Amino acid sequence: MKPDPMAAIILAGGQSRRMRREKPLLPVCGRTIIEALIDQVRPCFATILVSAGERRKFSFLGLPVIVDDSPGQGPLPAILTALRASPCRTNFILACDIPVVHIPFLRRILALAPASEIVVPRYRDGKFEPLFAAYDRGIVPAIEKQVHAGDLKISSLFKACRTRFVPMDGQDWFRNLNTLEEYHAYLKSRNEENA
Repeated sequence: MKPDPMAAIILAGGQSRRMRREKPLLPVCGRTIIEALIDQVRPCFATILVSAGERRKFSFLGLPVIVDDSPGQGPLPAILTALRASPCRTNFILACDIPVVHIPFLRRILALAPASEIVVPRYRDGKFEPLFAAYDRGIVPAIEKQVHAGDLKISSLFKACRTRFVPMDGQDWFRNLNTLEEYHAYLKSRNEENA
């Protein structure tokens, strides 16, 4: 039996306050960071959607852009809008500022997704990576209820849904580029690897 198709949803609607530039459009090796991310994950998914505050900015990608219903409210309302629009039951949410994806780790999360409503990486210290996680489209009512109650923390969803945690410690490849310093440090490390 063929597995159900899965979608990747790339969150690109953030305010980029700490970066002070449009994070998804930062150049990395001759293309934007969002293009590099899409190229890495494309083989794993039947559908790729971009969640953003506006459509025009990402039209160059040639992918469906889901415009946030509540721009500026953080990632949970954006996830809600994107899950409503997704044609797939299993959806992998990932932030646009993750320059490198370890595909075996991604596939491990996807393999666990059919038996859970959320599969999320968690560190030993209790912190999560909710923007590198699988979400079942069936949790839309739970998100709606939480957002309606004014709770925009993704971690609150974990108690309301069947959530599976995957150990994140030891995943040295993982990084978010939230500041210009982190971005320049990443570019420097790339240059050193390719030297």
